[in-house]
Amino acid sequence: MNPFLLTAIILLGVGATINYFLGVKKNRWLGKAMSTQAENVLNPKETEYVNIGGAIGYNIKYKLRDPWREAKGTFTFFPRHSLLYMPFSLAIGGSDRFFLNLFTDRKLAGEGHIIEKKYLKKAKIDGFQEMEKAEMSRDGREFVLAWRHGDIKDTLTRTLMAMPDPQSLVHFTCFDGNKTFFLFLKPKKGNIEENLRVFVAQCSEFFR
Repeated sequence: MNPFLLTAIILLGVGATINYFLGVKKNRWLGKAMSTQAENVLNPKETEYVNIGGAIGYNIKYKLRDPWREAKGTFTFFPRHSLLYMPFSLAIGGSDRFFLNLFTDRKLAGEGHIIEKKYLKKAKIDGFQEMEKAEMSRDGREFVLAWRHGDIKDTLTRTLMAMPDPQSLVHFTCFDGNKTFFLFLKPKKGNIEENLRVFVAQCSEFFR
């Protein structure tokens, strides 16, 4: 074998191995950081974490206190540990992601959404065309507000304006049908606590 080719293969292998261990370490650190922040905000009575594919992420389930019943969610990480997959992930907008469903037994004032405008086509909201809508800007980012079953435009507006980091907000939802709230963030450096704390506080404004 050509010695230059052999050297290149060895260097690639060493680089991939180092990248794997550093990527796994960073993603595990992010998992610990996000779970700690989520517990700080939600103060669960019981917690359950299920690992997804090693360094890919976690499914979470919390039993909560009144007015909340439980929270279920997922956080997934950019594939920092995979040197081969990282370019493909970057090409399709890969990032760290935090999803949370927050359940209550309280009646809610309607169905409402705050959606980052460029994410709108991926949101797949049933009956979206029939909803009332408005557009808003926060810190240079465009959002669409959509609602039905109640006049909750002002509450949605206050929720968006209250978010400390709108740059990481992708989708907020209040579902009156199943008494659930939903939050989708793309956090920077694993920082979810400020937006999550405001999310929980603002959700109570949708109680009827």
